[in-house]
Formats: sequence, C-alpha cells, structure tokens
Amino acid sequence: MNNWQLVKNGISLTIDGYKQRAFINKFLKPLVTKHAHRLGYQLSASEKKKILFYYPMYTVLACAQMYVSLKGQPLTKDETKRLTLVGAMATICDDLIDEDHWNRDQIFALLSNNIDESSLSSRAQLLVSLNKELQQFWTLSETYLKQLKKALEWQAKSGVQMEETVTLDEIVHVCREKNGHTSLMFATLVDEDWDEKELAFIYQSAIVGQLTNDSFDIYFDTQKGIHTYFNTAPSIKQVKEFFIDECRKLHSMVRACNTTKANKIRTIRRMSVLHGFTLTALDHLQTTEEKYGAPVYWKKVTRNEMVTDMALNSNRFKTLRYIKWLSKV
Repeated sequence: MNNWQLVKNGISLTIDGYKQRAFINKFLKPLVTKHAHRLGYQLSASEKKKILFYYPMYTVLACAQMYVSLKGQPLTKDETKRLTLVGAMATICDDLIDEDHWNRDQIFALLSNNIDESSLSSRAQLLVSLNKELQQFWTLSETYLKQLKKALEWQAKSGVQMEETVTLDEIVHVCREKNGHTSLMFATLVDEDWDEKELAFIYQSAIVGQLTNDSFDIYFDTQKGIHTYFNTAPSIKQVKEFFIDECRKLHSMVRACNTTKANKIRTIRRMSVLHGFTLTALDHLQTTEEKYGAPVYWKKVTRNEMVTDMALNSNRFKTLRYIKWLSKV
C-alpha cells in the first residue's frame, strides 16, 4: 500500500465510521432509551459506551464490512440494522455471563423463546426487549440460533481468563473459539452464502481483532483481573511475533478465497488500517518492558505506561508506517 492508497483507505473507513455513528444515534439509541426508560433501568456510563458505541461500531466496521469487502459489495440497510442491534445485544449477553453469572442455556432461552420478562432483572429484561425489536423486522434463522448457542457457550467458558492459574495456551484457545464463533454468528446476519474458505477467514479475523482490542485494553483488563495474551505472555517480543504470525495467517486465508484479486487486496488493506494500531501499542509496551524487565508484573505498572496515547503525532506517524507495512505481510 502506497501513501495515496493509505489515505484513500483511511478516509473510506473514517466515513464509514461517521455513517455508522449516525445510524446508531438514529436507529439504536432511541430503542435502547425507550426500553431502559420503560424498565426504569439506568445504564451506567460503561454500559452506554459499550451498548451505544463500541459494540455496534465494532460489529459493523471491524467485522461485517470486512467480510463483505471480500465479496466486493457494501452492507445493505437491513443487514446493518440487524448487526447494529445484535452488536448491542451481544455486550448485554457478555455482562449477564461475566457479571450476573448467567449460563449459556439461560441466555439462549431468553433469545430463542418468547418468555415473560417480568420476573427477570432489568438488564435481562432489556435484552429480551431488544430481541423482540429484532424479531419485528427479521425472523431468527436456524443458522443464526445455532451459531448463537456456540458463541454463548464459549463466552461462558471465557471465565477461565479470570483464574490465576490459567495458561497462555488456554487463553489463546478460549479467545480463538469465543471470538471466532461470535464472528461467525455475526456473519449469519448477512445475506450471503459463505463457503468454507470464507468462513475460515471470518473465524481467523476474530483472534486478530481481539489482539488489537487487548493491546489498548491491557490496563483495564489487568485492573479487572482478566488474563489476556498481552499481560500473560513472558515478553512483549513474543506477543509481537504471535500477533504478526496471526496476521500472516489471516492474509493467507484472504488470498485463498475464491474472489477477485482486487477484492482480496481491498480486504487486506482495510484490515491493515485497523490492525496497524496494534503494532504502535506494542512499541509502547516494549518501552515499558525495557524499563521494568521481562516478564513485567503489569499490576504494578502505571496507566500511562500501558495505554498508548494516539494523540501524539509520533504515534500517529508510526501507525501510518505500520499500516503500510502490515498490508504487505
């Protein structure tokens, strides 16, 4: 990717981001506000950020739009509606499992049956209400429900990341399966027939996306006691090698798909714009590791030494270089 191609892809992704933010405010926010008000449920600042921004933005921009890029076409309005709403529902499911200790079968029952919500907690009632809104304009498919059950199963198993004895291999396995099956669930909301190679690409894209998230969430994950590859691996050098290797696998899967060369190149470049930030974050963490020595006891490290400040021009320019480099991996 040359400088012009970098600018073109960056502008395209930025425009998509503004469009999705506007769609969230027009479509999703009124629904959530209506039902939260009806239930007397006050969303916390964290819940608002996840439900009304982070998850529906990530689901569309970093997942579904990337998948259809391989097909050489945009998402339809109907697909965007489903993905935006299910993205918001996904974070509520996560909170019910992680914070309220629900299991997979309990949440699946909420999402696959028309049940009386009056006896449920306000958070669970909100999930049921949004699921009913989804069914107002889309009939839940068997493929979606089957993949939803798998995603919920692995979300429940991800609790192992809170255990002090969890190993690095266990973390990788759980993250690969949890995020992979969630991405495959999102793919069922798109009106496409995915072949095996395309599904392999979608599944692999999830672990790379999770590593990108973990690179910027390392401080918050560490404070919450969540063990990720970033705060558990013996060195940042190993983290970087693992990340680049996973990107290399992802790009190889894109190239193996039965689509045009232009579609493959477009998809890899779009992914690189998102994933390039991870390498900048890794440089910042490498500096921190050099100060404290490996392996770093991250709980003793300050927030500034863990969170990468992307407002710094030095980090911005570095990220642009990394995006160009990563697009060729």
